[in-house]
This record gives sequence, C-alpha cells and structure tokens, in this order.
Amino acid sequence: MRHVIWLLLAGCAVPAPARPATHPASASAPTGRLAGPPPSLRPGAVEYKDVPALRNDTPAPEHHHHGS
Repeated sequence: MRHVIWLLLAGCAVPAPARPATHPASASAPTGRLAGPPPSLRPGAVEYKDVPALRNDTPAPEHHHHGS
C-alpha cells in the first residue's frame, strides 16, 4: 500500500521550469555573476602603512635538510 501511495505522489510531481542563461539561478550562467568578490578581497581594501616594504636585494638563505 505504501508503494502505491509513493507512486501516486511521484506521478504528481511537476518538473522544474527551465531558466534562461541570464537568470542568476541558471546552471549555465557565468560564475561570479551576482556580486563579484567580497569587499574584504577587493584590491585596495586594506593598507598596511606601518609595515616596511620588502627588500629584494638580500639573497634568500640556503635550505639544508638534516638527516639521511
């Protein structure tokens, strides 16, 4: 009996309407289409005035592995 009820309910289900690619919920719409990156990740969102600039004239120290 339970199978018959389940079959009747499944037969009454309506398929989801197709959405155009311009609709934000469409799977074929381009990625990042709504708002772009969050404000904290946008260029120029954070400034570090107290941090000194990096120096590129100093060579990197050599890296040695200890052990076998």
